[in-house]
Amino acid sequence: MPRYAIQALFVCLAALAGSPATAEPKPTAPVQVEGGVVIGLNDGSVASFKGIPFTAPPVRELRWRAPQPVVPWQGVRAADRYSPMCLQPLRAKHSVFYIGEEPMSEDCLYRNVWTPAAGDAKRPVMVFVYGGGWVVGSGSMPLYAGDGLARKGAVVVTFNYRLGALGFFAHPELSAESGNAASGNFGLMDIVAALKWVRANIARFGGDPDNVTLYGQSAGAVAISLLQVSPMAEGLFHRVIGQSGGYTLGGPLPTLAAIERKGVAAAEKLKAPSLQALRNLGGDAVMAADNAYAPNVDGYVLRAQPAETFGAGRQMRVPALVGANADEGTPYPVAMTAAAFADHARTRYGQRADALLALYPARTDDEARAASYALHRDRTFAVPVREWATAQARVAPVFVYHFARVPPFVADLNYQQQSPASHLGAYHGAEMAYAYGVLDSLNWNGRVRDWTDADRKLSDVMMTYWVNFARTGDPNGPGLPAWPKYAVDAERVMRFADDARAGDLPNKPQLDFFRDH
Repeated sequence: MPRYAIQALFVCLAALAGSPATAEPKPTAPVQVEGGVVIGLNDGSVASFKGIPFTAPPVRELRWRAPQPVVPWQGVRAADRYSPMCLQPLRAKHSVFYIGEEPMSEDCLYRNVWTPAAGDAKRPVMVFVYGGGWVVGSGSMPLYAGDGLARKGAVVVTFNYRLGALGFFAHPELSAESGNAASGNFGLMDIVAALKWVRANIARFGGDPDNVTLYGQSAGAVAISLLQVSPMAEGLFHRVIGQSGGYTLGGPLPTLAAIERKGVAAAEKLKAPSLQALRNLGGDAVMAADNAYAPNVDGYVLRAQPAETFGAGRQMRVPALVGANADEGTPYPVAMTAAAFADHARTRYGQRADALLALYPARTDDEARAASYALHRDRTFAVPVREWATAQARVAPVFVYHFARVPPFVADLNYQQQSPASHLGAYHGAEMAYAYGVLDSLNWNGRVRDWTDADRKLSDVMMTYWVNFARTGDPNGPGLPAWPKYAVDAERVMRFADDARAGDLPNKPQLDFFRDH
């Protein structure tokens, strides 16, 4: 590219960033990646590159296909802003999980990179997989920004993967078309494509392609555990961090045949007689017919139920850091009366209902609501995390945490899930702002958290643990409380609350109830 054209782009980016007289970001040097040259922004401590394509747009004839090679571009691409997120339903504005809105498009397979601006040493790479139940989420949410972890010395990558009916739809025609008799796991294939891009390109951003940590939360953590048993992902990552998720969350995965039947029913509802007719429909119409899809055992991306592979010790033997929160259940529906909770216990657990009710007392309606939240916490999140830790500890080092810090909600703040907000406690996802160093992102549209020095100190400690683990496979380091390795017969964990300190696994009798049967 002619020198004058590069200079013109620098001037344009500088104008977007602000006046050079301020401490605003400045353009980076050009970086060659697959597809062409990109240029990002450098704020003096971290260089960021946003909206870099890593596959061809998955639209029209490429809808419901495995990721295809990126389309090359001419000249220098300004990587100074996020791409649209993948098509998805919008979160409720009064939800604790709402953190603003983003543009949406079916053309959404882009990534973002943050890297320390100074030095040229090979750095650990941290690749984030977002949660959202396979139907919502994006790599550009402010909660997932990578600049905090980059200031700790990591090269951080976030990206989008396809969701819902556009990411996990299966149909007999799709399975036949694929050539491998499989369909439905396109979102997982996107994650693999993102990891292959990291392997091929991350050294140009100062990252070490031989030291990649895959980290994620909720469905993102589930996805990471699934990739531990996928032959497609072999060798693409070297450590895992799973927050509030694991391969048993939600129970066994559906079969390909089951998801194909869903796809056939959705096509009939849409009056689409062929795969081509389905591809001619708008993405929003496809989602409206049935958007409740998830990964399946297709024999290609996933060859067997993950629990079987983990149980046999055939998963990737990589160090793991996993954990859950003290109040995971509070954002979710609850039994409102003691009678309703008891009925649920007897219907689901039969002869074991009395044992469950002894562990989760529900003699009054208030007790029943608290018991319902605790049961959801344990059964849905803490048990899968423990099972993941137990299986992985048999083949590799594992470190487990329990997050119990209650965010300092502003007084009289209310959310769809709890009123007042303080009743959320250490809710599902509360740890992310601390671990990623983005506390202030939650005050993006007005003050909803009164962060204290103690919160910021805890955030700094958690970030340091996370990056230490990415660097060496062990979170411990100078000046930090010792984090004991997890063992099946000595379940010691790091407990994050008012401070960080080691302790025994919380709620062990309740978790044992699910382990015993």
